[in-house]
Amino acid sequence: MPSTRLDYDDAYTTTFAARIVARDTHAGRPAVELDTTYFYPESGGQEADHGRIGAVPVVDVQNGEDGRIWHVVDAPSAGEVTDAGAEIDWTRRFDHMQQHTGQHILSAAFERVRNAATLSSRLGEERATIEVDLRSADWALVDEVERAANAIVWEDREVLRHWVDDEGVQRFELRKPPKFSGRIRIVEIPGWDASACGGTHVRRTGEVGLVKIVRWERVRDNLRFEFVCGARGLRDYAWRTEALLEGARRRTLHDTQLIGHLEKAAAERDELAKRVRELSARLAGIEAAARVAGSPGGVAEARDRWTRDEARAFAFRCVELGAPWVAVAAGTPEAFVMLARPKPGAGDLRTLLPGLTERSRGKGGGSPDAITVTASDGGMARAALEWAASELPGVVGG
Repeated sequence: MPSTRLDYDDAYTTTFAARIVARDTHAGRPAVELDTTYFYPESGGQEADHGRIGAVPVVDVQNGEDGRIWHVVDAPSAGEVTDAGAEIDWTRRFDHMQQHTGQHILSAAFERVRNAATLSSRLGEERATIEVDLRSADWALVDEVERAANAIVWEDREVLRHWVDDEGVQRFELRKPPKFSGRIRIVEIPGWDASACGGTHVRRTGEVGLVKIVRWERVRDNLRFEFVCGARGLRDYAWRTEALLEGARRRTLHDTQLIGHLEKAAAERDELAKRVRELSARLAGIEAAARVAGSPGGVAEARDRWTRDEARAFAFRCVELGAPWVAVAAGTPEAFVMLARPKPGAGDLRTLLPGLTERSRGKGGGSPDAITVTASDGGMARAALEWAASELPGVVGG
């Protein structure tokens, strides 16, 4: 028989007498069924309630077959007891109530401000999301939508619940058609929104506290908005304020100056990085010319500190200046070995990959004229380099 769910009509009761009527497993975890329950099972994008039955933690609640509600418990015994007191984690429950009611308010705001329908929603552990039928957005649009949504929150309107049949549902202008026929529950915020919904909700919109969009991204041809409500909004505001003010304080700035300061610093960083690359390339050319002039054959060079870009510039310049092959290795910031030969040229450097990966205890790849292999450390990189230098003349000549 289907479990009797009391959360549909009462989301505020958190302690009740529980009678265990069945024990089983759900997805491989021990679970119990109660004759009646206030626990909300995961569905409709809303996470499940947590709590306890007796002294046993309830870590998940799921819908089973035939409408049975399985309370997944964190103890294989599930309690040999049949009757026990149950308690729902109110902090988690109320958080979900704030997020779900806030989602209704926000979705209706998008429809009223931009005529943009909500296509899907998810009330996650940290942030909630809605996917909206919009192609673009900016902070001006977000501000307009948030103002509309929070005006409804602060008006402290009632949040009503109605059980209706197929005929009764016609009395409501629903935001989207119901997925089911027959007896369904309508959650209504008078004058703002009406939706068929089985989730838990607050009694009045004021309990949502606030609705704040924190970011958005493109998903397929739509936009997905992340938002927070109530206590989540307070926590989000707290860490962002701390980060902004502390960042400004450390730079002896007013908080309103921080963005401009960071943009200027980023531009200076990019310019310096460009200059460093130019100077590194020039230095690599000078070093390569000296190295090739002093060595009639191939070039083998190992350094404790060498970036990939610096080593690559050195190796390719040596090849351009006539070296028949080049082998370079570095220990930091990343341990690696790199081999290069003229293009076009004789021999396939990839034949040396098995030996290099074995001696460097790393992995890599490349083309017939250039390969790179990471190494477990600088010592392994040097060992692989020494082996490669002895093998390269037989592979490419020189």
